[in-house]
Amino acid sequence: MKFDPSCIQFRLTAGMVLASILGFGGMTAWSNFRMQHILIKGHKDNAVEIAERFGQDVAWMDKTMPSTKALEKVINYRSTADTVIWIRSPDGTLIAQSDTLEMGSWKQDGLAEELLELSPGHKLESIQIQDRTLIVCISPLDVNGNLLGDLFVIDDITQNQASFAAVTRDLTIGSIFVIGLSALVIAIYVRQSIKPVCKMNELAANVTPENLADTHLEFDRAPTEVRDLAKAFNMMLGRLSGAWEQQRRFVSDVSHELRTPLTLVHGYLQSTLRRCNTLTEPQREGLEIAASEADRTIRLLQDLLDLARADGGHMRFHIERVPLKEIILEIIEMSSYSSDRVKADIQMPGFEARADCNRLKQVLINLIDNAVKYSDADTVVTVRLKQEGEWAVIQICDRGRGIPTTDLTQIFEPFYRVDEDRCRTTGGTGLGLSIVKTLVEGMRGKIKVQSKPGEGSIFTVSLPT
Repeated sequence: MKFDPSCIQFRLTAGMVLASILGFGGMTAWSNFRMQHILIKGHKDNAVEIAERFGQDVAWMDKTMPSTKALEKVINYRSTADTVIWIRSPDGTLIAQSDTLEMGSWKQDGLAEELLELSPGHKLESIQIQDRTLIVCISPLDVNGNLLGDLFVIDDITQNQASFAAVTRDLTIGSIFVIGLSALVIAIYVRQSIKPVCKMNELAANVTPENLADTHLEFDRAPTEVRDLAKAFNMMLGRLSGAWEQQRRFVSDVSHELRTPLTLVHGYLQSTLRRCNTLTEPQREGLEIAASEADRTIRLLQDLLDLARADGGHMRFHIERVPLKEIILEIIEMSSYSSDRVKADIQMPGFEARADCNRLKQVLINLIDNAVKYSDADTVVTVRLKQEGEWAVIQICDRGRGIPTTDLTQIFEPFYRVDEDRCRTTGGTGLGLSIVKTLVEGMRGKIKVQSKPGEGSIFTVSLPT
């Protein structure tokens, strides 16, 4: 499937995936922030609680033992492997400290010595020392109204931070996986949802005059909007089919009705020109012009009638194996009466193809007539016959003025003529190539044209063998 950033599928998928990323990403970021805040706040509250109750504990223990012994007892009771406590007197003397400060994990890299050098003063904060994260709570220690010094409570939360980082990493990886899975599910869902629209587009692209009446959209399980659009599309197709059929019937009827009286008029004009010897020169010239225009109009009506029959499916073809060499030579011999510039270049003698003999002759006559008409009198028109795979190829080549590139895709349209030829001097009706295309395709063949202005044109007719 071709990537198109402006298509509905891409926009819907991208929008929903972006919303998922913002949702999951925002939730993950908020969860991380809240967990970090709760972790820090919990340890700070614990340190503050130890500091607030430390004096009360010492005062209670002081009743049964000496003050120094009471301080050491409370310190050891409140200390843990990750929490250390010490007391420093106002003059800077270390009064008591946790035994855990002498443990290897605290003595490593001089951590204990660096901590003992912290300056006193009321504070509660999270600090980084070396590669550890510590909660520091420093407050005055008052026992029974006596200021003993400053109480230092240090809580090592490095391990908790590492565990939190691992959880955050797992949560991020999980979010990325969920977002990726969601993107895949969303893409599949959106693709299935817009499939009726794609089918509608495909059917609309394949609508032709031949299948216009038979084309209908039916979406029973599609969304309501798509069903309404399909219904409106079917109504439009019905109106177009009716209009097309009416136009085709009108052209056929008019062509048929006008051809008979014009044929009679043309016959009377020709009879008058042949039998009447008393006509003046202006009268004879006028009658000849009238007869010529009547003949041209009759041919135009016949062409219109042929096109109408082809559009209506009423043109019959008698397909059989025909000898192409004999047909081409016969057509060239017929053309020699009006021009001796048509030559044959037959590379496959005795070659046959499946075609309607009479329709094929009509095609070749029209193409050769055009080649002679639109090329200089001193140039040769060549009719080639060759084989390409399972196709018999007939080419009519001229060295005329050629066809502009902008007109190549439209010259097979009814009444279309190159700008230089939009006049009656050449005698054409603008329907010849359209009829040629209709006849060739009716014989299940193909026709194409190659041309360059000033270099001539090559019309290629391919017929199945």
